[in-house]
Amino acid sequence: MLKSMTGFGRGSYEDADFSVNIEMKTVNHRYNEVAIRLPRFLNPLEDKIRKTILKTVSRGRIDVFITADYNVSGNCTLKVDKNLAAAYHKALQEVGVAIGADAAGINAAAEILYLSKCPDVINVKEGFFDVESVWPKVEQAVANLVAMRETEGGNIYGDFIYRADLIAEKLAQIEERSPLVVEEYQAKLQERLTNLLADNNIKVEPERLLQEVAIFADRTSITEEIVRLKSHIKQFKTIIASDQPVGRKLDFLIQEFNREANTIASKANDYTMAQIVVEIKAEIEKIREQIQNIE
Repeated sequence: MLKSMTGFGRGSYEDADFSVNIEMKTVNHRYNEVAIRLPRFLNPLEDKIRKTILKTVSRGRIDVFITADYNVSGNCTLKVDKNLAAAYHKALQEVGVAIGADAAGINAAAEILYLSKCPDVINVKEGFFDVESVWPKVEQAVANLVAMRETEGGNIYGDFIYRADLIAEKLAQIEERSPLVVEEYQAKLQERLTNLLADNNIKVEPERLLQEVAIFADRTSITEEIVRLKSHIKQFKTIIASDQPVGRKLDFLIQEFNREANTIASKANDYTMAQIVVEIKAEIEKIREQIQNIE
């Protein structure tokens, strides 16, 4: 089943002490990249989260956001490192002496505010939390994410089938039109030669005319291109029905679609077929744009 590279998943956990919210979103990306943002006390889960995501998502950028709140104040306490605060205070005084401002008065409230912002002076001491209790909700968020990607992938699959069938239909029109181009060329050539040679009472040699028509038919033959493009369409449908990630394969295959269409357009030598090829290329471009969205 096709999977879109865009999706969103959510999970939540709550007990008497903690509430945790997990959100995951994926966007298009050439490779597979996982960015995880979570509270420090949930760090033991980071590697497990990454490995679980990489098992189910093979392409795209995945952002994981985990937020947590304490439901009761008893699980979160603040600890002041008094020795460190005193050391910062002494350092401030030494700075004052160094710049000749040792006699300057220091506003006590301002210094307290400054010292409280110094690194590690005030530390948060978190209560015990069993991080594994959150894990089922993380798995739920991953499952929701995958389900959304599969739903969107199903929509893209339907669009792929529709456009592949449309290309096949237009290709059949070209195949039907191709022999008529040679016949029309023969008729026009016959008419031109007859008109040119009529004044001199010279007849057109059938063998020479047939030779010119044969050369034209060989130069404008698009049979091989039609056969190859039909084969590519069949291969395309087989690939998108696969359970494996197929984005990169389709990216290469759609280039072959374009190559055959361009060759048909250059060899067709017919306005009607050229117009049909333009329509085919428009559908190919729509498929190419959608391929950028799948895993």
